[in-house]
Amino acid sequence: MLIRLWGVRGSIPTPSTTKLYRQKLSKVLRLASEKKFETDSDINEFIESLDPALNSVIGGNTPCVEVLAGDTRLVFDMGSGMRPLGNFLLDSKDPNTEMHVFISHTHWDHIQGWVFFKPGFIPSYKMNFYSPHGNFEQRLNAQQDFRFFPVPLNFMASHKEFHDFTPESSVVINGIKISNTELHHPGKSYGYRVEYGGKVFVYATDSEYNNFNTKRYERLVDFFKDADALIFDAQYSFDQEIQRIDWGHSSAFAGVDLAIQANVKELILFHHDPDNTDFQILSLYDLSIKYLADNYPQNNLTVTVAREGAEFNL
Repeated sequence: MLIRLWGVRGSIPTPSTTKLYRQKLSKVLRLASEKKFETDSDINEFIESLDPALNSVIGGNTPCVEVLAGDTRLVFDMGSGMRPLGNFLLDSKDPNTEMHVFISHTHWDHIQGWVFFKPGFIPSYKMNFYSPHGNFEQRLNAQQDFRFFPVPLNFMASHKEFHDFTPESSVVINGIKISNTELHHPGKSYGYRVEYGGKVFVYATDSEYNNFNTKRYERLVDFFKDADALIFDAQYSFDQEIQRIDWGHSSAFAGVDLAIQANVKELILFHHDPDNTDFQILSLYDLSIKYLADNYPQNNLTVTVAREGAEFNL
């Protein structure tokens, strides 16, 4: 499986700012002043050597994750990251014009990219939608009511099919097993587990992990069990998490605990707070690494910050 991240922010799209750009530029220039560059290769080597906070960006688009399993394309959520996904498909002239879209929930940040997804307007594209919420087509129609958006759903010329996906069930598509489970989030959110070719990927954004009872805890650990990669809602710091009960989001610390219990190989911290700069997000990441080392010193878990454009080969 190949996993591509097209949108990793939560709540609202968050473009970078001039202030943040200048902060990064200032730090890079100070480091560069100590170097002597004679070739482009020297410059590229220097850039690669920089801290990730300086040589890249986290990204400001809301959730959209692409999974390629064999010749089948799965898409998880349709946040604003779906727009660059569509542009990529058209620019690369990808011949695969069918995709299967799974929706965690229909809060704006998870569906707002659909109306800017250019393949959605092309008749040769086939869009298969799966949602455990029910009435998903009605929800898209509501988002594209003329009072809120000038283009109605039926104007988008792609072939669209809406499939019932019963909560706590599975579907098999071209040998790929996709299961869902309910997560704790206002209005309900659903996580997805993808199993293909002996590999497991879990997408579990927009979820809170408070007030565990044994049955609920074991259900989630079982759902995450032996995942090669787990995308996990880590929007808050631990302090914020305990102050914002029932807001429906979590922290990296909860992700580490659950990943260890479930024998996950790689934990990908996702759904970054729109109020956090790249520096603050990476600071939370550093705290999670310390938490992991202090509490699970013999672990083999890899923890990664989700960034737009990142790819994971399972």
